[in-house]
Amino acid sequence: MNSYIYNSLVVSMQATVFIIMFIGLLQIFIYFIQLIIALYVFFDNPHKERKIQSIQKNDGMLHPITIIMPAYNESVTIIESIKSILATDYPNADVIVVNDGSTDDTFELINQFFNLEKTLHNLNTNNPNHLSHAQIKGVYVSRKDNRLRVIDKVNGGKADAHNAAINLSRSPIICLLDADSILAPDALTNAMVPFIDDPKTIAVGGTVRVANSCLIKNGVVKKIKLSKKYIVQLQIVEYMRSFLMAKVAWNHISALPIISGAFGLFRRDFAIRIGGFSVGSVGEDYDFTVKLHKYIYDSKVDYKIKYVPTAICWTQVPEKWSVLRNQRIRWHIGALQTFFHFQNLTFDIKYRRISFLILPFSILTDIIGPLSEFLGYILL
Repeated sequence: MNSYIYNSLVVSMQATVFIIMFIGLLQIFIYFIQLIIALYVFFDNPHKERKIQSIQKNDGMLHPITIIMPAYNESVTIIESIKSILATDYPNADVIVVNDGSTDDTFELINQFFNLEKTLHNLNTNNPNHLSHAQIKGVYVSRKDNRLRVIDKVNGGKADAHNAAINLSRSPIICLLDADSILAPDALTNAMVPFIDDPKTIAVGGTVRVANSCLIKNGVVKKIKLSKKYIVQLQIVEYMRSFLMAKVAWNHISALPIISGAFGLFRRDFAIRIGGFSVGSVGEDYDFTVKLHKYIYDSKVDYKIKYVPTAICWTQVPEKWSVLRNQRIRWHIGALQTFFHFQNLTFDIKYRRISFLILPFSILTDIIGPLSEFLGYILL
């Protein structure tokens, strides 16, 4: 009996090792294919810069944009972030900052610096064309710069804040931005290229780069510097792999799985058509992107979701392991929520790229991957 148990354990261990190796090699193989595709894309489009320069010279081609920035307890960075947005080179952009029930002095700082004035609104009415959101305390416009409006509302989460701002906006294009993010001056112009090139474009993602240790002045990154902290350097490599390799490859095969909530653009009418952002979702940007993909297949129209690596936004990443841990737990829970929300689409031939690429890759990286890595460390 002891021999039987021993042999069973050996076989089980060998099978486990094989499965872990297979999953790891599969992930590495996918990343290698993404690298090859990304290299092909970067060397295959020599006229991109000429096209961007042409658009920059002709402001009339640029659609109006509303930049939405949800803020919850962001008193440390909120003023610099707003100044960064208002410093953009884009000629036709307004800004909506949503104070989502902050418990610190975020709203008071915005009020003092930008000299806010309360204005009328209809966001609390039961308008059938409005997305649902928590109670609005007030809507304000800046006397210092009338491009800036501020929504002060009861806390409802990031998705809820997005929905409130979409209701207030009237621009055809919406841009999502995190409260700790800083836009490059030409980011919006670069991101608008797909919308201008192809009217079927309904959403565009941009690149997020790490701003830690960079010299920032008046809301603009003046000098790029590499942080000396190991935890930040690891995240820089991770962001480069994600935004300059994985997203470029996914975009090339029309299967971009997520437009980051840190910097992404989409058409307002389509946001309303799909019911806006799912309130209560931790990964609201992933959930929203998959909803857009699903709508494309349901509508049977070849709408496009694009990614522009030259549209750059800068963000501060965690410098403490505890903060990084909490961030990644939140991201992971969000990915799991989205997968289970759309699990019935998996391997459904109607939704091709969603069912055979986006969701299976989520299974591999968000469900199976972490478990196999954990077991791998134990076995090692």
